[in-house]
Amino acid sequence: MYIKRFLKLLTIVLLPLAVQLFASTRHKMRPLKEVVVDHQSEDLYVTEEAVKRNLFKDPQAITPVGLLRLGEMENLLDNNVMIEKSQVYCTIDGVLNAKIKQRQPIARVYREGRAFYMDEQGKEMPLSASFSARVPILRGDIRPSHWQPSYELMTFIKNDPWMAENITEVAVKPNGEYEFLMRVPHFRVLFGTFEEAALKKANLKAFYKQLEKTGKLGEYSVVNLKYTNQVVCTR
Repeated sequence: MYIKRFLKLLTIVLLPLAVQLFASTRHKMRPLKEVVVDHQSEDLYVTEEAVKRNLFKDPQAITPVGLLRLGEMENLLDNNVMIEKSQVYCTIDGVLNAKIKQRQPIARVYREGRAFYMDEQGKEMPLSASFSARVPILRGDIRPSHWQPSYELMTFIKNDPWMAENITEVAVKPNGEYEFLMRVPHFRVLFGTFEEAALKKANLKAFYKQLEKTGKLGEYSVVNLKYTNQVVCTR
């Protein structure tokens, strides 16, 4: 009688474990159904195909879910020069999801015969073969000592929709001062150093918008903002 009770109790305890183990084993042997890439952005600096090639030597091969090494996959994606951060996980129905946060450029840099992006972290980022970012050009004397101030300026431009829309090119002078080319042809802005940038921006906006109202934007070639509280113009 005690033996029957013991066997009954043992069955009650072990049966769910056996079912769970069977289900887990079956899930691990299930072939990967699909790979879904979520770029978290409309700009595709790294394509879905490139992400899949990063994860698998042969994206078309049948891979059991149990052989996936999600941590290693995230490391592979994080080491991609176009990716800032990734998250990889697999759902119970056998779908592998890869969430990708791409690096975001704020300027296209031309320096010493090379072209590359400056990203939001102030680091060099290679150009993408699949997408060209609509960001201002940064060129000129971009020596190491000018890199950080230039990063601060390009971030300042990016964070202001009006400046980001209207400034097409930024030139760095040997003395560390900056000049802008505006979207209006032949309109050059002498911005000076990054000091008092907010005041200079306000002066530029006010002057530019006043010229737009009067239809006289095309009459000026140079606007000098280097002097405090005044805008000096050249027709």
